[in-house]
Amino acid sequence: MMNDFDRRAAKIFGREGGDVAWPYDLHSPQRHLKRTDPEWYEREVARQPDAQRVIVEWAEWYGLKATATACCPGWLTRKVSRRCSIDRCTKFGGGATDYRWLEHRTGWLLDGHPVALTSAPYRISNEEHARFEWWVAEDPRLAVALGGQGWYGLGSTQVLMWRTDVIEVMEPSPESVRALGYQQY
Repeated sequence: MMNDFDRRAAKIFGREGGDVAWPYDLHSPQRHLKRTDPEWYEREVARQPDAQRVIVEWAEWYGLKATATACCPGWLTRKVSRRCSIDRCTKFGGGATDYRWLEHRTGWLLDGHPVALTSAPYRISNEEHARFEWWVAEDPRLAVALGGQGWYGLGSTQVLMWRTDVIEVMEPSPESVRALGYQQY
């Protein structure tokens, strides 16, 4: 039976086999790691509830739902959520360099339409900064903000790219979404 928090999370991420379909690395650590790497397992078990709370509260703050369809900023510029063709996608091909900063990415929908991409790369180079600038120049509806570790953590930096024509101002997830003025249920 799902508790209130899990029901809220399932509205954002959907369900898989009765459990919340968490994005990569926000699901429960695999049980075998308790035996093979107990120190890592315990660290992840301790980190997971806070990371899950932050992503759920951040998504609720903006009224978003996650989607696995999101592939690259090209997806974000569309009216409907549909993957790019392989030869045009800047994550999986297309000759561009977006795959580096799209590590641990999650696509976000508002009322069924693409609105944001978040990712958590371990490093953001000058080349990636130039790429962000290129995207914003290419499509003035796009904006980019970099933040702390967001929900992924582990030394990564959160990247948020969003459509300003849908949500004028967005912020990467702070350590506590309450910093945005979020009211707990």
